[in-house]
Amino acid sequence: MRITTVIAGLSGGGAERVCVNLANAWAARGWDVTILTVSQKTAASAYTIDSCVRRRDIGWPRGADRKELNANSLAPVLRGLHGVACFEIIWEMPLLAMLCYAILATTPNVVVAHIDFTNVRVLAAMHETGIPVIACEHTDTSQFSIGSWQNTREALYRRARAVVAPHPAIAEWLKLRGAWAYAIPNPLNAPPSICVERTGGRQRLVTLTRLSPEKRVDLLVRAFASIVGYFPEWDLEVYGNGPLRMPLARLVEELAPGRVQLRGFTNAAYAVLRGADLFVSASWVEGFGNAIWEALACGVPVVAIDCGAPVRSLVRDGIDGLIVHTDSTEALASALASLMGNETARNALAARASEVLTRFSFESSLEAWDALLDDVAGRREVRSELSEPVTMRHIDGFGLMSRSRPGSDRASW
Repeated sequence: MRITTVIAGLSGGGAERVCVNLANAWAARGWDVTILTVSQKTAASAYTIDSCVRRRDIGWPRGADRKELNANSLAPVLRGLHGVACFEIIWEMPLLAMLCYAILATTPNVVVAHIDFTNVRVLAAMHETGIPVIACEHTDTSQFSIGSWQNTREALYRRARAVVAPHPAIAEWLKLRGAWAYAIPNPLNAPPSICVERTGGRQRLVTLTRLSPEKRVDLLVRAFASIVGYFPEWDLEVYGNGPLRMPLARLVEELAPGRVQLRGFTNAAYAVLRGADLFVSASWVEGFGNAIWEALACGVPVVAIDCGAPVRSLVRDGIDGLIVHTDSTEALASALASLMGNETARNALAARASEVLTRFSFESSLEAWDALLDDVAGRREVRSELSEPVTMRHIDGFGLMSRSRPGSDRASW
């Protein structure tokens, strides 16, 4: 099978990690895999890519040349956008033409696109090519808007051969808007067999997250600062980069100097989580929660604000972590204090945390992807075969969206 996966860049992030994990797994099977980035240019990937995976980059922004941008390349895209009245991205025609040219040059059986804006661009660019496109959403689309492109996304997702979401609740929301949506948990690699090594030094509260508004690290800093005086042996370590780094640095200096460290981006999550006593997430939106999964996989209990079904599927309240149901600084501070001051409770939660490895395993995710790719790349008219209502079947952590072929007991994805 020849798969071309398209993503804006590989400089770090949860979706980027998933993209690389899938590409590496497919290449290990002997498949012909290409990762096409839009604007990575010469920057190194944040994650290790198998040497068998081909790398291509469009080099955007740049001018298009004649072989990319011409009447033959523009006409199908324009017809496609006009057909669904999606005029918001007309001004991106040069990039759409470049995408189409670069993807066709890899002669794929199927294209797998990652992240909202790139998904929309790829679907627009591939109109009338006859090559099936799978669009991968990595956030909770029911909560996170992409502004003026929202209607365009919904219209073009209806053209995708499949839209993969990391949780059934997200897939259901997409399905109600006409997409052929499927839920497949993110394929994440298990940690080393020995991950948790607590040294007995200062106690570590850790978060790994993008420093952007939806992740609400400011709320976390305020919550920790409000109780820091009661727990002189605890520090908060924040790993990640983003547009709010400087404002957060000022907030830390104001509220908890010396007790909160902004450590920057890391691509070595398990090295960071080694020896952590507690993990925390204050985000108001998650698609899957990669960092939460990784913390649990390392046997680190989690405190997470309830931001929807994905977090509730990962964190089992009172079993391997605590879910904060009231969205406030005070509620988060109270939940943190209840575990920071109780080693017995932390250890009880930690003892069950690594069960996430079987609830959401790498293998079950790949199994679901195999079935989806078999249908999408193996039969051009998948939609006509999958005309009956969506059903559910249970695989590990939650029920995955499945559609059964008429007259068959086998589920296709």
